Amino acid sequence: MRRLFFYLVLSSIIFSCVKDKPKAPATPKMPEVSDVKAPEVPEVIEDSVPEPPKPPVEEVKEVKKPVVKKKKPKVVNKKREDYKSLIFNVQLGINPDRKNWVLFKNGTYMVFPNNTAEKDARRAAKKLLSNYKGGSITITKSAFAKGWIASTSTGIYNYIDRDAFGKGIPKQENILKKGQDNLTTDAKNLEIIYINRPKE
Repeated sequence: MRRLFFYLVLSSIIFSCVKDKPKAPATPKMPEVSDVKAPEVPEVIEDSVPEPPKPPVEEVKEVKKPVVKKKKPKVVNKKREDYKSLIFNVQLGINPDRKNWVLFKNGTYMVFPNNTAEKDARRAAKKLLSNYKGGSITITKSAFAKGWIASTSTGIYNYIDRDAFGKGIPKQENILKKGQDNLTTDAKNLEIIYINRPKE
């Protein structure tokens, strides 16, 4: 009887323990991979993409520049009276016995024998000066005029006026340069302004 009672009590205890045991929560059902749909990406068709608007093309009108007429430098034709000072100063530097000489615009001059005809002196002076290609020159102070005389080895001379340098005493190299410039300009232009002739 005791044994039966023991089994009854034991079974009831076991039954109550099983009954009170908490149940494990049910695992939620995960959706299958095949059930999940990715969001649809719209298909891009090349022709359907709108191009950005092109900037408006402005018509470039060709503007014609006004034709500006170049002013020609006025050629001042000086008369013999305008060269009086130059003629006088050159004459002061030439031996009074030498009466036949040709003077160019920038003070270059040549002396010829007194019996040389004017046309021959003119032609010879131009030929001599046109053949001048530069070279060494010597500078001497004019004995009577306020200036200097540049001499070449070919019998060509140039009078350099003191007034060409402004105030102060000019340097020797500046006088040489001025004489060289005068000779070069006259050799280029060959403009005779005066021919001195012996009185007949």
